[in-house]
Amino acid sequence: MNSIDIYILTIPISVGLALLISAYLLWHISRQSSGTDKMIRINKAIREGAKAYLKRQYKVIITILSLITIVLYFAVDYNIHQGTPYVSLSFFLGTISSIIAGYVSMEAATRSNVKVAEAARKSQAKPLQLAFYGGLVLGLMVVSMSLIGVTGLFYFYWLLNGWGNLEKIPELIMGFGFGASLAALFMQLGGGIYTKSADIGADLVGKIEVGIPEDDPRNPAVIADNVGDNVGDCAGRGADLFESISAENIGSMIIGAGLYAILKNPYFIFFPIVARAVGLIATMIGALAVRPKEPTKRIMNGGSIAIEKEKEILIRPVTSLRNGLVVSTILIAILFYFVITGMLGAAAIYLYFASLMGLIAALLIELVTEYYTGDHKPVKSIAEAAKTGPATTILMGLSVGMESTALPVIIVIIALGAAYIFGTLYAGALYPSHFLDAHTGGIYGTVTATIGMLSLTGIILAIDGYGPIADNAGGIIEMAGVEEEVGKTTEVLDAAGNTTKALAKGFAMGSAVMASLLLFQAYVDVIRLAAGNKAYQINLVQPSVIIGLILGGMIVFLFASLAIRAVGRTASDIIEEVRRQFREIPGLLEGKAEPQYGKCVDITTKSAQKNMIAPSLIILITPIIVGFLLGPESVGAFLIGVTITGTMLAFFMNTGGAAFDNAKKYLERIGLKKTEQHKAAVVGDTIGDPLKDTAGPSIHIVLKLVNNVAIVMGALFVLYALSLLP
Repeated sequence: MNSIDIYILTIPISVGLALLISAYLLWHISRQSSGTDKMIRINKAIREGAKAYLKRQYKVIITILSLITIVLYFAVDYNIHQGTPYVSLSFFLGTISSIIAGYVSMEAATRSNVKVAEAARKSQAKPLQLAFYGGLVLGLMVVSMSLIGVTGLFYFYWLLNGWGNLEKIPELIMGFGFGASLAALFMQLGGGIYTKSADIGADLVGKIEVGIPEDDPRNPAVIADNVGDNVGDCAGRGADLFESISAENIGSMIIGAGLYAILKNPYFIFFPIVARAVGLIATMIGALAVRPKEPTKRIMNGGSIAIEKEKEILIRPVTSLRNGLVVSTILIAILFYFVITGMLGAAAIYLYFASLMGLIAALLIELVTEYYTGDHKPVKSIAEAAKTGPATTILMGLSVGMESTALPVIIVIIALGAAYIFGTLYAGALYPSHFLDAHTGGIYGTVTATIGMLSLTGIILAIDGYGPIADNAGGIIEMAGVEEEVGKTTEVLDAAGNTTKALAKGFAMGSAVMASLLLFQAYVDVIRLAAGNKAYQINLVQPSVIIGLILGGMIVFLFASLAIRAVGRTASDIIEEVRRQFREIPGLLEGKAEPQYGKCVDITTKSAQKNMIAPSLIILITPIIVGFLLGPESVGAFLIGVTITGTMLAFFMNTGGAAFDNAKKYLERIGLKKTEQHKAAVVGDTIGDPLKDTAGPSIHIVLKLVNNVAIVMGALFVLYALSLLP
């Protein structure tokens, strides 16, 4: 404890540097040219649409979550904490923080997209660099805000409870992760409904029925489509990964408090937030490795050699972005050695090996995702199937999606198993000076693996943020009529953006699985302490446990069905509206009249606000009902059911949906636009859209939300459950 300040100081240092770099990057981006007057007007419409949507969404979210805050106060704080609003206050602060994280993500993206569009008129490397800088602001700000929120709240509650009650504090801040998760679900689900409804409506009428290009300014849904990229892919994903790292930090601290009680080492509580700060530092350094080079050629100019830009050779954005990920991973692996062995002792070398399992798993999941969503056999097989029509396209895409679940799940299983073994070796290495049972050591091994994987969140978010920024830039270029100046650069950047978004979703899902298992263990610790250290066993012979398991497996499918149905219904409304405008506005299809963009924006906004509520509340309420009717063991089984089913379904939806999308883009890049084969691929893309951008990403959050609900309510389940079945 004498040197605790050395490690804790990494938190304010990393956050301070991240905020300064973010401010500089925003200043640097703002100094770049915004292009033509038309490009500026289009960007303004996108920014205003995104802000208007988020403003309406936040009113709905804050109203609902304020009511839940009051309920939490009387249900939890009044009963358990003698009226002191520990959990309810932390819940509300988590809600606000998640909302801010989403807004910051949207703001960074909408400031960058028009700058990227203008840069693409003159260069291949510069737009990639600017899009990455916009994404980097997103990554740095989200991780910094999580560190500020969790660490600040922890120290505030520690001060209120007295410095001698360290082990009690992690449970008091558990509402922060709950609030962040619930707000993130509203934002991801609502944003996903918005963006994919507009996208599907624009594509089916624009590309298939009337034969105009994507992002054509004559399409009435095109502004809503581009707004959707920001409220879904940026604001939604920012809130998603904010709640991931916040909930994982708190869950790790709760488990660490149990080890502190045994080993009397307070670093077990502080290690998760120090590790997050180390990951933030590695992100800032790793970002320097993203240095795309302009393709050039040498030509003879008189008697000398001149170097000119080579427009025929296209840049490879994914390669450059991957350099940042590799450098960040290597730095984290090096820094973690000193942090883990320094904070947790020489025997913790085994925990260091466990953390490497998380890092390696993250990289392997990225490689597998890139294989299934890049220009490789799976995507090409879908494109090939499109030759014989939409039906075979859909069948091949579904097959690819289902197959894509196998390798990521095997990777996660191996990582968790290896981390558990390293944890047991750590427990054995402590003997005879300290006794830690092998299972507890194994559990903490899986905790460090999860911490290792999520330490990459900053750089992954930076890479992910590149995607919607490049996508929006492509839309601005086409709507502004400057695509001939840009050439194929936008197509390359956009296709890479689809791949980077898929990579981020693969990471988000892999980390969600590991984080949900960590949170499950935190739930077990909470109910054990609430029951006076009684050991709870989840026995599959008991009817209540079987029912909980089946309900958990079912609820994910119910949630996904409601999300996809909302997209389908709203897309139908958009299709009718776009058809109406083409039919009733004279000269619209000929480009002689302006479409009524606001009509489609209004339809998607209202539908997203309406349809995000019911699925989210079902996920919130179901574990509470199970807990009070059947008891804490049944809730444990429910959490396992959600994790197993949600893992498979989310990997299938995310990767399969991205493969559908990139098959369409692959055909566009090889010159097959407007062919029957391309039209079949567009149909496949519209099926993949709600899978990869609405239901799939929302399931990431569902996995963690149900665990956070259980953690917060666990003590009440122990005290007041009716236990209607054994």
